[in-house]
Amino acid sequence: MYENLSQYYDIFMNDVPYDDWTAYIEKHLKKGSSGMDIGCGTGAFTLRLNRDGYVVTGVDISAQMLEIATKNAKKERLSVNFACMSAENFIAPRPLDFITANCDVVNYLKNPQKFFERAFNELKDDGVLIFDISSAYKLKMVLGNQVYTQTEKGITYIWENFYDSKKKSVDIKMTFFAPNGNSSYCKSEDYQTQYAFEREQIERLLLASGFKSVKVFGFLSDGEPRKNEERLHFIAYKK
Repeated sequence: MYENLSQYYDIFMNDVPYDDWTAYIEKHLKKGSSGMDIGCGTGAFTLRLNRDGYVVTGVDISAQMLEIATKNAKKERLSVNFACMSAENFIAPRPLDFITANCDVVNYLKNPQKFFERAFNELKDDGVLIFDISSAYKLKMVLGNQVYTQTEKGITYIWENFYDSKKKSVDIKMTFFAPNGNSSYCKSEDYQTQYAFEREQIERLLLASGFKSVKVFGFLSDGEPRKNEERLHFIAYKK
């Protein structure tokens, strides 16, 4: 699923407010605590958290993503551990202070309760799970059946969305065209599916997984999400 996307991920994600996003996460963490960044991709959040004094292991199901994350860590001369595991079946070597899952990781899980239960078991008694989702409103009304295209550094992608109202999911087809140096282009494709979850649905699953308290905020906000909020932050406390 990520064999082709991993090559271009950082190029097309260069407008994501990683610094502000990381600072937002850190407001809810104990300074210097240890945790795991699930679905870390090429390591954008993992590296920032480590740079800020947190002991974080980056976890991803894609070996291709982790290969790039390792290279990014070496460029910054950071000593960071990465592990190839799924969100539903990851294992920590010791109980964790926190677990993060950023940029739609939960939207890619057909049954996110498996991840929530795994996270609950791997956290310390006073641990916290922090993650976000693209809202059901965004998947249905913004992505919907739209087509997007973008060109960066000579590479063009076409992003096609197909919303299924019965399954409450968006099938995504990404087509990349990269120059190969002889006036022609190399075409590659990736396919993904994101699932739409209502706020109340996620809250119920977290509580059913054992978490005692759940807070929900708008994107990079400490306030109640708006009706048409496109991204929701969830902060679930084990104790």
